[in-house]
Amino acid sequence: MTEPAARPPDHPPVPRPGRSARVIAAIVFTAIACGGYGAMAYTQRELWEPQHDEVPASVRTSPGGYRSYHFWHTGYHGGK
Repeated sequence: MTEPAARPPDHPPVPRPGRSARVIAAIVFTAIACGGYGAMAYTQRELWEPQHDEVPASVRTSPGGYRSYHFWHTGYHGGK
């Protein structure tokens, strides 16, 4: 193994600045936020429970009603 080449006297090593407190705080905050989001997604929990309304079957299946067949398919669409 060879030894590293010595630096010439006109090229001294330049010290690198360390990370500031703001950068460390941003890294910690990002790690906590991403970790919390990942934990919530993995457990499939929510911070609060949204109120869901039940749409009656008569509304769902009526022509032109909420997400009915007739809403998406309104007659002949052509083709080959």
